Amino acid sequence: MTENKNENQAVPALKTHAELAESGLTKRNQEFMWQVQSAANDEQINAGLVAEIESNLLEAQKSGATAKQIYGTPENALGIKTKEVRQSNSAQQASINYAANGFWKIAVDNSFVFFMMFSLMFGIMLLFSAKQVTASGQNVGQLGVTALILTSITGGVFFAGWTMLMAPNADGQLRGVIVRILGSLAIFAAWFGCYMGFGFLPAVINPLLPGWIYLVLAGLSFLGFQWWRRKTGMQGGFLGGAGKARK
Repeated sequence: MTENKNENQAVPALKTHAELAESGLTKRNQEFMWQVQSAANDEQINAGLVAEIESNLLEAQKSGATAKQIYGTPENALGIKTKEVRQSNSAQQASINYAANGFWKIAVDNSFVFFMMFSLMFGIMLLFSAKQVTASGQNVGQLGVTALILTSITGGVFFAGWTMLMAPNADGQLRGVIVRILGSLAIFAAWFGCYMGFGFLPAVINPLLPGWIYLVLAGLSFLGFQWWRRKTGMQGGFLGGAGKARK
């Protein structure tokens, strides 16, 4: 009786090309789902695995992830639990998720990191060799606190742009190699130009502080960075890791 019941049980209808096109999936994910449907057997379809794969792709593509990045092949998608596949691709997924946070969140995140790094570097430099630095006769305006703040902010903005440049587009495709190389060079050059330019700010608005103050600022920036990660739940980036998203 059980065997007859299973044989007579209706297999859920699979989607046509037209229905997949209206599902919200990207073109590449639509083709992937078509291949999944073609390879799936009745047991997998009845178990809801095909529908689950489609649901996962719809959710994952919001952060730029593609079916190939998540599952590899349609055969893998049908033979491996989604949770296990996600764990095996956790590092790659973290990088994709970082770009999915959006331009301005990434800009703030990077600004905290750059402020912390430069403050630490300037603090150590001035703490142990302040006389040599100031007596060198070279322009030390880049070490001023205003220049530090502006360098960190512009660095955050420029590298947020770089993150978006290097991330996959809506169809999960990377931009051309030439575009990425030229874009990267332009971003680095623009930031370096800003860094050098800030060094010419008048000392009255860009004072050089004692080394220990820069070290304190580095510590405060680190706390700010941790707070921002907990607030946003961001992952990846220069320092990686993530705090839990605030509920």
